[in-house]
Amino acid sequence: MNVDQHLKVAQWHIEQARLHATKEGYSCGCPVNEHDQKAIDAVEAGLIKEETACTVSN
Repeated sequence: MNVDQHLKVAQWHIEQARLHATKEGYSCGCPVNEHDQKAIDAVEAGLIKEETACTVSN
């Protein structure tokens, strides 16, 4: 995939996560596949850190 395709997939996943978090009983029906599990494992292992604060300073 190219950069634009990755960003579109990420945007879709972020929206799915938002719906899971905000809509009671929401289910996207997406099974975790091998590729997604590798990403989950990398984040859980601390290889990819989730940003929790803005790192841009003025």
